[in-house]
Amino acid sequence: AGIMKEKLLLAAAALLGFATACDSTKRQTDMYGTPYSNYKIKGKVTDKAGQPIKDIEVDSYDVRPVTTGSDGSYELSGQNFGGDLEITFTDIDGPANGGDFAAKTVTVEFTEADRTAKGKGWDRGSFAKSGVDITLEEKE
Repeated sequence: AGIMKEKLLLAAAALLGFATACDSTKRQTDMYGTPYSNYKIKGKVTDKAGQPIKDIEVDSYDVRPVTTGSDGSYELSGQNFGGDLEITFTDIDGPANGGDFAAKTVTVEFTEADRTAKGKGWDRGSFAKSGVDITLEEKE
């Protein structure tokens, strides 16, 4: 009878543990989360003469890349898990867009002035930055 009682207690403890594990998913993420923020960056990519460059891939490690439009403009949005955000601009079509441009990586810093929404817990809020304009130079 002692073994049966022990098994029953183990089963009850397992169920109890399972129930609290399911219930505490939100608390778990709050306890073991990673600070993040949502961002939206807008800008324009031009050559040295100030002409817009289309089909430049705008990429950051944590989002799907976007491509500049015919007016050279782009809008990149996603979630950032660090402070500053590195963005890389890459000419993916070679000379088809008017030149063979060298890739360029820039760091975008978000400040309190860029905040568009307050965050809570690990969510540091939302930030938007426009006018992140880049000039690419042709490859040597």
